[in-house]
Amino acid sequence: MMKKLIVSNLALLAMLAASATASAEQMTLKLAHQWPQNEDDYVVAAAIKFAEQVEEKTNGDIKIEFYPAESLVKAKDTHIALKTGTIDLAVYPYIYSAGVIPEMNLILMPGVWRTHDDVFAFRLSDAWQKIEQKAEDYGFKTLSWIQISGGVASSGEPVHVPEDVKGKKLRAAGKYMEAALRSAGATPVSMPSSDNYNAMQLGLLDAMWTSSSSFGAYRLYEVSKSYTSPEDYSVYFTIEPITISMKTWKKLTPEQQKILTEVGTSLEEESLKGAKAEDARIAKEFSDKGVEVSKMTLDEWNAWQPLFKKSHDMFKKDVPQAAEILDAMVTYIK
Repeated sequence: MMKKLIVSNLALLAMLAASATASAEQMTLKLAHQWPQNEDDYVVAAAIKFAEQVEEKTNGDIKIEFYPAESLVKAKDTHIALKTGTIDLAVYPYIYSAGVIPEMNLILMPGVWRTHDDVFAFRLSDAWQKIEQKAEDYGFKTLSWIQISGGVASSGEPVHVPEDVKGKKLRAAGKYMEAALRSAGATPVSMPSSDNYNAMQLGLLDAMWTSSSSFGAYRLYEVSKSYTSPEDYSVYFTIEPITISMKTWKKLTPEQQKILTEVGTSLEEESLKGAKAEDARIAKEFSDKGVEVSKMTLDEWNAWQPLFKKSHDMFKKDVPQAAEILDAMVTYIK
């Protein structure tokens, strides 16, 4: 009888230990981003699918909780929160980390990419792997590539070539786009996308570059007379991937790491389609609201290249250790 009781107790202890181990493996990861939790936004939709599929493929061991609209961390501080492990995951415009990772200026460098397909191909390049390594060394890792494009809206005539911006006040897309506009005789004005509406309405801006999503979200068609759509060619591209803190990454088992990587990669083609569809949706929305809509041509894109070459030279002087990466990017696309 005593022997049976001991065996029974041992079995119970083994069950309790197994239960404790299983519970220890379960985790809830915090994912932060700067946008409303709108499933119609292809960027947010990609993150939601990522979370659902990770939970399914880990049998519920990993759950992902969303903190949208900068509710947990300000967008500009996301890289710090990832580095310290304050947040586990983010959908994050990498350009915000350029202050601590100068190479990240390259993902908003004008004159490198012409089309969405150029940008999407770049994710497999050696040049990107060098930039990605800088991110990992700092404290975050890319799980799923998400890219965006943007056009330029004007309160007057359309903007297609450098001559169209001379003497105008423009909201640009990053330090090196601002340098190109300044070379063209424009006055660049730095401000967040959320301020564009009022600035255009008050005459503080004559035109603006921003992402397709921002054009729609902030109803910028109300203060625009013309819009140059990025559907065919654009000088504005950047990336805002699903990324994970290296602190969190190192806590995962090899199998969990494999699942997160595979889920992220599996969503990239769909995100590319979403980016292209967003460009088309915004062009139609502007047209439906009575704004004159046109598209940039390849010849017009090429007309910017002498100015962008100056920006590239400026970057090489600012960040000499990354000059070879920029050269590789230009060569890779050409």
